[in-house]
Formats: sequence, C-alpha cells, structure tokens
Amino acid sequence: MRLRSRSTCRNAATLIEAAIVLPVTLLLIFGLVVGGLGIFRYQEVAHLARLTARYAATHGGQYAQDNATAIQNGTLPNVNETYLTQTVMSPAAVAMDTSKLSATVSITTPSGTFDWDSTSSNGNRMPTTTVTQGNSTATVSNTVTVTVTYKWTPELYLVGPITLSSTSVMPMSY
Repeated sequence: MRLRSRSTCRNAATLIEAAIVLPVTLLLIFGLVVGGLGIFRYQEVAHLARLTARYAATHGGQYAQDNATAIQNGTLPNVNETYLTQTVMSPAAVAMDTSKLSATVSITTPSGTFDWDSTSSNGNRMPTTTVTQGNSTATVSNTVTVTVTYKWTPELYLVGPITLSSTSVMPMSY
C-alpha cells in the first residue's frame, strides 16, 4: 500500500500564512532600521552640540584679546556665531541635511544669559567674572551654552518631521 504525502494539501495554507506574516515582519524590520537611523541622528546632534560648545569655550574673550592682531590680519578666525555654525558645526554633520540644522550659542555670566555675538552685554566673552557681595569678592566661571536642533524626516515617511534637539553647557576656559 502506498502512502500519500500530505505536503501537497498544505500549499494554500502556507501561502496564506506567508501573506499574513511576511508584511508584518518586513514592517517591523523597516521600523527597526528607521528607529536606528533616528537614534543615530540624535547622537549626531548631541555630538555637534558638544563639539561646538567645546570650540566656543576655548575661543572666547581671552582668545580674542590675546590674538587681536592675528584676528585683524585674518590669520586667525574671529569666532562669532556664524563662524561656529558654518565652520565648526556644519562640516562635522555627517549624513545630515545642513539646511535643516540650526544652532544657538549664548554665554551665561552672573548678570544673566546673553547672545554670543552681543559683545556690549556679554562681558566680552571672558572666561571668568569677578562678583562682589558685601565685603567679599569671588571669581565665577562663565559658561557657554550651545543648542543644536535638526528637523529630521524619517525615511519611511510614516510620521511627520521630528525635531531633534540637544543642548551642551561648557565652562569658558580661554
């Protein structure tokens, strides 16, 4: 007596199961890839904020004062907000659309927070500020704050643009 194979009877069931499982599996895989790309973009935004803040912290008022002649001659850069965003931050933005990237740079002193380029009120971006309270005098370190934002549109276009933002605060050192 011959036994019949039961695999021929399952062809239609296998096809229906695959039609249900494969799209769900592919959607999950694409979702993981796009989520990974989003995490990569956020890590890059955080890196750009730290990089720009480090550069600004070491190229503040003391740098401008010590190198005034070289800055006027054009051999050293005048580190303003445009220089920080276009020469320091943008070239380091790997695989990012720089037209969707923006940054704000500010300096915080004991008398408040000021725009990086507002030299009339930001204490000329010096690393420290002397504060007098009563009879005591103290030297306080100023800080630079850089906030980088990036408008990311996920590759699958299932959700709208997402704004990624990171802020880095560094003490002024030069």
